[in-house]
Amino acid sequence: MKISFHGADQGVTGSCHLVECAGKQVLIDCGLYQGGREIAEENSEPFGFDPADIDYLLLTHAHLDHCGRIPLLVKRGFTGEVVTTAGSVELAQLVMLDSAGLQEEEARYQLRKARRHGGHHGRKTEPLYNTVDALNSLEYFGRRASYGQSIRLASGICSTFIDAGHILGSASILLELEEDGHHHRLLFSGDLGYSGRVILRDPATPPQVDTVVMETTYGDRLHKQL
Repeated sequence: MKISFHGADQGVTGSCHLVECAGKQVLIDCGLYQGGREIAEENSEPFGFDPADIDYLLLTHAHLDHCGRIPLLVKRGFTGEVVTTAGSVELAQLVMLDSAGLQEEEARYQLRKARRHGGHHGRKTEPLYNTVDALNSLEYFGRRASYGQSIRLASGICSTFIDAGHILGSASILLELEEDGHHHRLLFSGDLGYSGRVILRDPATPPQVDTVVMETTYGDRLHKQL
């Protein structure tokens, strides 16, 4: 088993974690980096792995910094299955289409700006992905996960989505892995909500695991209670 981190390991956006086990490659989230111009350039860099080699993408929730590069992943060759909750499917569709529209608008603006300032008229300013790319990515959303119910992805790999109480459909993801006779229970926390809110359920308590990969945006302070 191998875990590698391709986003949100030195910051709090662009979540993208790769698990390799039993001959399969499983991606946890594929989010957009958010910030200034330098961050925009980082989004266009190679993923650090070949998208065509990814068998499954498990989406914790539908915020842009967790799902925003899925259309780019598909554009660059991903043909696997995206597995997430029904709520995340609905929200991710809205978020990715909105993101595509904003990127198309920004690309048009940059092209007009370059022409006004005597830039290279033949230069093409391309969005990271467009609306068609976002729509194409929706075709790869497959099984809908239900909280607490195990999904067998492949031999030696099972996933269970656990209510994270963050937004509609949000989940922590438990992976039960087996390779060469060794068993390992790995938990990705995703973004965690807090207890006592009116609309969302409290985050569920996860089971005992061997390893936790945890979101720590608020790791050094308490959530502000509303």
